[in-house]
Amino acid sequence: MPENEIDWPEYLREFHTATPGSTEALLSRAVAGDHTPYRWLVRAVSGEARRVLDLACGNGPVARELYGRWVVSLDNNARQVAGAPGPKVQADALHLPFANEAFDVVTCSMGLAVLQPLPDVLAEAARVLRRGGVLAATVPAVRPLRRSDLRTLTSLTTRLRSTPQFPAGGEIKDLKDQLRGAGFDVMESQRERYAYTVRSIDDARRLIGALYLPGTSDARREAAAGWLAERAESRDGLEVAIPIRRITAMRTKVALA
Repeated sequence: MPENEIDWPEYLREFHTATPGSTEALLSRAVAGDHTPYRWLVRAVSGEARRVLDLACGNGPVARELYGRWVVSLDNNARQVAGAPGPKVQADALHLPFANEAFDVVTCSMGLAVLQPLPDVLAEAARVLRRGGVLAATVPAVRPLRRSDLRTLTSLTTRLRSTPQFPAGGEIKDLKDQLRGAGFDVMESQRERYAYTVRSIDDARRLIGALYLPGTSDARREAAAGWLAERAESRDGLEVAIPIRRITAMRTKVALA
């Protein structure tokens, strides 16, 4: 299904209501060295930060990594946010129910790829951050990948007849410019290859079930999961790469007109 024909708000509402926590179930098992994408994200949060807003929180994996901090978890999906620990708010990222400069840090794990329109979301994040506060976010990326990763991913998308899709596209190429337009100075942009290991059909279904694949039938999803499981069994496990980009930016001024 062409991305410009997808009713993304409705698709995302149905997806996360039907499968709350599916993204976290996948990414919490994806590793690079000694850390998951969630642990990598919170490493960008200063130890001095006292007030944290976790935007598009899902079922709260970032808040769990920040155990001991005061974290407000926010998501627009009631079933998702219900699983988050501590203070939680169901609200739209375009209309954050908080005062100006209420937070020291805003975190967002993979949410910037789905929150639209992104310039307005970033402007709201800047509004609720104090001057000098930090936005720390992870977003999908297209690299780094190994040659073997490309073979696996190409074969997988051939069986699905689709690649994972996002409202913002496969990678937000102009993210730095959009952040600057919202009043941020970009401090860091790094990329990391995470690996999710498939060893069983349940592992494969967990991976496929976390992908945004509008228009892809359940039968095709199950066939792709079966192929992954067969490959994994023949190799004593199969790594599927998940490249991710982490970006941190400081709120330094009001948004540009």
